[in-house]
Amino acid sequence: MGRTLARDQLEAVAGQFGVLAEPTRLAILQSLREGGRSVGELVVELEAKQANISKQLGVLFSAGLVGRERHGNEVHYSIRDPMIFELCELVCGKIRRDAERQAEAFRPRRR
Repeated sequence: MGRTLARDQLEAVAGQFGVLAEPTRLAILQSLREGGRSVGELVVELEAKQANISKQLGVLFSAGLVGRERHGNEVHYSIRDPMIFELCELVCGKIRRDAERQAEAFRPRRR
């Protein structure tokens, strides 16, 4: 964040992070990274209940992270803005560095 944000801007940013704070939503995004999927395909792939997948897709759609398109009787979801994966990679990189530091602290020291 290069500049100071107003309160309403901070709330919008926090809302986006809140959307990403649910593991099923992250799994859906990860799956959609490979291409569009229907609810049924996501249910099978993620081994989850249809109601939960539909609910989480609704949250992701409302947040503008996924788009949807009707194909006959099915609705296919896809990533609306791939920038989301840049953010995920930043967070994953931090987690990896933290784990490496912690592992290093527990390694025996050579004398």
